[in-house]
Amino acid sequence: MNIDINSPIIKYAQKGNPFNYEKLFISTVSDYIFEYKNASYDKLTDKDKSVSLARIIKKMEVNGVPVQEFFSAELEEWREKCEDSFQVVLSLVNTMSRDIFGCFDPNMRTEQGHMRTDRVYAINNDGVLDYITYRDEEKKGLFKRKNAEPSNAHKYFAELMDMCQKGLLPKKSNYGGK
Repeated sequence: MNIDINSPIIKYAQKGNPFNYEKLFISTVSDYIFEYKNASYDKLTDKDKSVSLARIIKKMEVNGVPVQEFFSAELEEWREKCEDSFQVVLSLVNTMSRDIFGCFDPNMRTEQGHMRTDRVYAINNDGVLDYITYRDEEKKGLFKRKNAEPSNAHKYFAELMDMCQKGLLPKKSNYGGK
């Protein structure tokens, strides 16, 4: 699953505005939400939103480990703090969204201008992993660039995928509940 960098959410944030991680996550997995409820996310009740997101999260993996196992300590902490399961799901979505889309948020970059995370996410769709990454699109047409240098986002996700395939990424969360 390729991240749409032309999304209005990303364009709005690149101008220095607050980055809406949850909306970007929802728009990225909207096909899976539609598959479960046959409706767009904004038309669902809070309960249906929670159920749809929970079903997607159950199918998700981070660094080859089920998301619920990877974030088990954080989930326990959120269950104690949050009033209902919808808030727990939104807390998890927020954490995952910051990992996935943080490289596009100018407010989350280091002094060197980089955003580093050691997590790559995928949705396990009947044994086939649908990784959430970014790849530059091929330019088509008369004026396409030849031998164009891959973008920084493309290199970033390619490096993460390479590290994941080599088994170099952590199998457990390292920041104990946020």
